[in-house]
Amino acid sequence: MKLSSLRSFASRLRSLHFVPGGSQKFLDKALASRADALIIDLEDSVLPADKPAARDAVSRWLSETHWGDKAVAVRINPLDTDIWQEDVTATVKTSRPDMIVVPKVSHRSQLDALGDKLSELESKTGRTQGSITLLPIVSEVPEAPLRAHEIALHPRVEAVTWGAEDLSAELGAKKRRDSTGNYLEVFQLCRSLTLLAAKGAKKQAIDTVFTDLKDLKALKAESERSADTGFDGKLTIHPDQIDVVNAAFSPSASELAAARELLAAAEGQVGAFRHKGQMVDIPHFKQAQRIIDRAGVAGEQPAQAAVDATPAWPEGPYHGKWLDELTVGLIIPHALTRTVTETDNVLFTTLSLNPARLHLDYESAKGTQFKKPLVNSMFTVALLVGMSVLETTHGTTIANLGFDEVLFPRPVFFGDTLRAETEVMKTRLSSKDPSRGIVTFEHRAFNQNGQLVCKATRNAMMRKRPDNL
Repeated sequence: MKLSSLRSFASRLRSLHFVPGGSQKFLDKALASRADALIIDLEDSVLPADKPAARDAVSRWLSETHWGDKAVAVRINPLDTDIWQEDVTATVKTSRPDMIVVPKVSHRSQLDALGDKLSELESKTGRTQGSITLLPIVSEVPEAPLRAHEIALHPRVEAVTWGAEDLSAELGAKKRRDSTGNYLEVFQLCRSLTLLAAKGAKKQAIDTVFTDLKDLKALKAESERSADTGFDGKLTIHPDQIDVVNAAFSPSASELAAARELLAAAEGQVGAFRHKGQMVDIPHFKQAQRIIDRAGVAGEQPAQAAVDATPAWPEGPYHGKWLDELTVGLIIPHALTRTVTETDNVLFTTLSLNPARLHLDYESAKGTQFKKPLVNSMFTVALLVGMSVLETTHGTTIANLGFDEVLFPRPVFFGDTLRAETEVMKTRLSSKDPSRGIVTFEHRAFNQNGQLVCKATRNAMMRKRPDNL
């Protein structure tokens, strides 16, 4: 079964964004983007010595990450290496990835071997046979472009793309583009052969990356030319490129209106007919329907200028724990620590309109038992709760329901370094909504000497893991 029949995957491949395998920072940024697909890379962006660790990290990502409606692909190492099977075995899970990106393909028989391995893993993971599709890169070795159509006809191939960087190294080319920014002849030939191979096999054609990260104007022009030619989408390597590419490969409002008008005029017509001074027939109808289909995938929203686009609010990633994971007695040490400064205390105290001399006046503080100013205790509890969020409630809570008790056994002074831990004290499933429940946390903060300086008992409404609903 083609993946596109399950989730209209093929029609959504406008932007396919590369994410270096193992880099959580880049994954988080990509998840917050509007890329249609993420390509988790185990090949060029990972040094040979780092590949085992990156493979393990990607394996965890594919099991634990909430991907939203993004398609997920993994670029494995080339099929003529001895590690591609390790890449595939480690990354095929029960629901992800959707697609494998195959670099340096030279002939179709290589895809047969990969397909056999995927069939084996689909059986082991309970996935539908053939559900993991392929995106071969058909220009990275000199013999590949002239076999592109043969490669594109493989039954697992969902889309076809090309690349100029590896090919230029194979050819010994000094450069890939001329002084005007256009590809030199051999690279333009590969680009055209990729498009023809994909369309001849009725597959998606994906244009290659644009490597000048700062020149979004040139990226826009190249993407629009690519879309005009017939490409369906483009690879991206920086988050700033994604909205530009999405706009180029989405129909504009005028294109969408014209397509609808043409199909409406075609109702009841037999064969070719005259429309707005031109003869139109089947190819025109197909193109109009394709424009409407693409707009439908984008939620009937015509393309807007990328610079005017409002970024989509991210649905993830979620670093907190779900209700199901929060068992009574669980103690969670928190990774974030903080050295408290005088600036922290002064800003918090003045912003909260607290006139207490104990926090602001050194001379007055000399007359107290502490002989120096104390850090505002409200800052201490706020910092404690903040340090706890990442591993407890980040993305998994519905609401903070309040505090049962807050204690300050010892004062905090400027220069103290605080760490935190949280213990799950109680859990209760909601009687009205089985997808949520109330958890009682006890947050504890300690100074650099291991002394307890704050303890806060807090109740939060937590979500169950969505997969368990």
